[in-house]
Amino acid sequence: MKEYAYVTLRQRPEWKEEAAAWFHNQWGVPQEAYLACMEAYLNRETEYGWYLCLDGEHIAGGLGVIENDF
Repeated sequence: MKEYAYVTLRQRPEWKEEAAAWFHNQWGVPQEAYLACMEAYLNRETEYGWYLCLDGEHIAGGLGVIENDF
């Protein structure tokens, strides 16, 4: 059985670029838009979060909670 790691982007900020690319590939939103939102989250300008499910060194899933979700 596979083991997955569930982390926030604040716990693993080194995943920012890869996470932005992953979300872009899933939803087609420009990667730069994800990077801007993620940077604001990492700089604690917002508490809306970015969460990753990691399968070793690969992103298996992700969740972004952003302002326009409410």
